[in-house]
Amino acid sequence: MTKQILFSLLLFWSTFSFGQETKDIENFKVAFSTALDKNFSEKQLNKLFKDYSTILTPHSSITRLSARLQERSMAVFPLYEFKNDKLYINNIHHLLNSKNANQRIFAYLVIASACDTSKEHALLEKLTLEKDKGNLIWAGMALLYLKSKHTTELFDFLVKNEVFSDAHMIPMYIQLDKDSLQQTAYKRINSKDVKSKILAAQILAVTSLNSKTEEVLKHAVQTWDLNIKGYAIYSVKELQIGNLLETFKPLLAHKETRSISLEALANSPTKDDQEFLYTLVNEQDTISSELLDCFYKSKNINNLKYWLTLLYTKKLPDSYIFFVFAQPLLNSDSVLLELQTALQKITDKEVLSELVRALNNRDDDESVQIIKTLLQHKSSTVRYWTAKTVENNKSAKFNETAIRKLIKSGVEDGNTPDD
Repeated sequence: MTKQILFSLLLFWSTFSFGQETKDIENFKVAFSTALDKNFSEKQLNKLFKDYSTILTPHSSITRLSARLQERSMAVFPLYEFKNDKLYINNIHHLLNSKNANQRIFAYLVIASACDTSKEHALLEKLTLEKDKGNLIWAGMALLYLKSKHTTELFDFLVKNEVFSDAHMIPMYIQLDKDSLQQTAYKRINSKDVKSKILAAQILAVTSLNSKTEEVLKHAVQTWDLNIKGYAIYSVKELQIGNLLETFKPLLAHKETRSISLEALANSPTKDDQEFLYTLVNEQDTISSELLDCFYKSKNINNLKYWLTLLYTKKLPDSYIFFVFAQPLLNSDSVLLELQTALQKITDKEVLSELVRALNNRDDDESVQIIKTLLQHKSSTVRYWTAKTVENNKSAKFNETAIRKLIKSGVEDGNTPDD
């Protein structure tokens, strides 16, 4: 596939356009027949992409998003029944092995949409035979969408063809069979190739923790170059591996690994790792953003409760920034008491303005009273974000005349300078 088609597809997806309204399967069969012509062109292929996006690219996140925005249902495998049709059976082999690159791309798309797993080995061969980058990508995408268990071959394909800084295929890859992914990661984590090391470490983060995974990740943290250690540390953090202090304490001296190492220690279930972090807090007059964040981002709910107390018991760094949406545990009933206490004791208006959003959808008496108080706060920023938090709350408690006036006034405060 030439650069022209790749550019057209990127332009098409980036504008969230479906082109023409999606055709039904019967219309698609007519279009399928046109692709059988040996002179099937780039222009014709590009038109099929646009006309039948929901049929040919159900694996595209842009296609799925566009369908949701238009409230349009979309099958996981739109052509599932079509693979039993004589039109498909009699022609898919020809398309798959055609000398015409456009026909091969079309075949990869149709096979994926039809969930035709009988073509898995043929697609695997294409990963070694295809010379055109565009064709190669679509062959690989088909295997990913078919949830192939040939994870090692697909791993090597991704290392060669995926741009890690703008990954589109890795999210599909990590949805494959977890046991198979884990075994592939073990095979590749000690590779001399840096991209292979990085991808292997990332994969282990989405597999189950066992003694071997713990061993290979800790070894990676100990032996890898400082510039890539963070990838292994991230997986240690995600898997909540313990007994880290001896290995991780020296990493806090390096800017490349400090933040992620703190987060790994905060996720550790080991007492010594946790107590070391408390020691760091007590050593600081003004607690650092990195140290605050490791407690905030932790999967350990006790660390989140501790973070809430730090917001009013310790001096915070200037312009400390966090986002409520980034920590779903803030919505848990388990931290509601600590959250309510913090909202009544915090003095930093910026912190208060963000944290109050965690009361979204709350209508218990204590939360309602806190909201009423903050709607009358001296800071217009606090009043505004408190009002925005509850302006769409359907609870009857927020429909009383007095509080509706406070909410209306608070929203209007967004246009005034802070007090």
